[in-house]
Amino acid sequence: GSPKYVCAPMVDQSELAFRMLTRKYGCELAYTPMMHSRLFKENDKYRKQYFTTCPEDRPLFVQFCGDNPTTMAEAAKFAQDQCDAVDINLGCPQGIARKGHYGSFLLEEGDLVCSIVR
Repeated sequence: GSPKYVCAPMVDQSELAFRMLTRKYGCELAYTPMMHSRLFKENDKYRKQYFTTCPEDRPLFVQFCGDNPTTMAEAAKFAQDQCDAVDINLGCPQGIARKGHYGSFLLEEGDLVCSIVR
């Protein structure tokens, strides 16, 4: 389809309950909050705590941050059957993103971004 009404990812706001509320009022595509790819890949407790969905929560894009192409791909594999796409956070301008080497701070490293996307 071609969704017109999209609920963009918001840190600590885009959890399942909020996404379902936005869908009730016409949202056609929703994003999860940003999740850290390394923690998502390595920690089952992190996945269970931060990634919840249900059959009515579709289409759904899962957003990850990180700077390691292999880790990003492995994190995406954990979510691939429960989402419609994976979004790479390249927009976060916060200091924590600079410190963690993700978000908008990766935009200056074109080769790394291309590697993550591949």
